[in-house]
Amino acid sequence: MTYEINVFCDTPERMRVLYSDLHRNILDVFNEYGVQIMTPAYEGDPDEPKVVPQERWFTAPAQPAGGTGEGGVE
Repeated sequence: MTYEINVFCDTPERMRVLYSDLHRNILDVFNEYGVQIMTPAYEGDPDEPKVVPQERWFTAPAQPAGGTGEGGVE
């Protein structure tokens, strides 16, 4: 099964940030519900689900949204 998300943006200068936010939110929600995102090289289900539990979403070097990374980079 294949799914597609189409997004419209009227501020092209923000597209990198918007795509990053979109992808992060997709991964977070999929992980929250235990859904694995498969690659085209998918061959079969692993014994254990390959999801990141919510308590590990922000392990280093990840930062919560709006946080400041090392060196003052957001």
